[in-house]
Amino acid sequence: MSMTSELKDALGARFDGMKSGDDGWQALADAGVLGLPFSQAHGGLGLAPRDGFAVLETLGERATALPYLECVLLAGVLLDRAEGEHAAAWLPRIARGEAKLAFAWLDDKDAARAEADSNGWRLSGGKLLAIGAAEADAVIATAEAIEGVAAFLLPRDAVAMKAYPTIDGRRAADILLDDVSLPAAARLALTPNDIAEILDLGAAAIAAEAAAIMARLVTDTRDYCRQREQFGQAISSFQAVQHRLVDMHIEARRAAAAAALAADALDLEAAARAKAISAAKVTIADAGRFVGQNAVQLHGGMGMTEELPVSALFKRLTVIESEFGTRDEHLARYIALS
Repeated sequence: MSMTSELKDALGARFDGMKSGDDGWQALADAGVLGLPFSQAHGGLGLAPRDGFAVLETLGERATALPYLECVLLAGVLLDRAEGEHAAAWLPRIARGEAKLAFAWLDDKDAARAEADSNGWRLSGGKLLAIGAAEADAVIATAEAIEGVAAFLLPRDAVAMKAYPTIDGRRAADILLDDVSLPAAARLALTPNDIAEILDLGAAAIAAEAAAIMARLVTDTRDYCRQREQFGQAISSFQAVQHRLVDMHIEARRAAAAAALAADALDLEAAARAKAISAAKVTIADAGRFVGQNAVQLHGGMGMTEELPVSALFKRLTVIESEFGTRDEHLARYIALS
């Protein structure tokens, strides 16, 4: 059994044993996975960020909405790569479950900009859909500087936010950067390529999560069809339903293969990495829509209720379809790189 499988099994057993009201974030801290991709010097395990995909898969297939991707695999990995006093101060606390970071990368119509001044930096513009920002202790936000995209560590009380729930059970916030003044040290020692790489990491991570969700939907839908009866027999005995279940299984397997290729592509040079991840994102979007919609349809009215996880899983797949770039945006990037 691989380390990833062992991690998923152990973490899955931990979450399956939790009771209503238990703190899922503390469960991740107790399992030791909040510091998984951080260097040992910063209180982590020194593993590759892609090893954290097993955590996302475990959470995803259980429809458990926690900001592990945003706090640990994105903001945390960026801070670990930047090193310096901010990494030393924040990462050990994140690993222990004592602090959270958010990552704000998606620009508003008035894109975030950074200008150097006598005191350090001045940020203006806005960011959208920063998952977990309202509950975070600090936010890493990207902004366009003269030399390209830069990343800044913002204290939570330095920015104005508008928080709101998302359809998949998470909480996001839009951030207003109204001439925010920051010291020079707030800019992290990262290049535009570092930031582009972390966005590709995010796309690969949600591809892995989506593949796990699809596998769960196929299993749950198959089991439900074996239990639900019409005309005195289980609907799983109907040929039309069998064909649809087979098609769902094929699409879920195709998604899993695409997600695996995306994870492997993280080790490639920039252009090859971007092309492979965009191809995977298009595949995930198409397969996710097919599997999700058929799962809801075969569950009938039960597929729209909160009594079964299918509704929450379908909503998460719907969000993943456009997260870290829409299907059309990734298709355009793939064509441009071909």
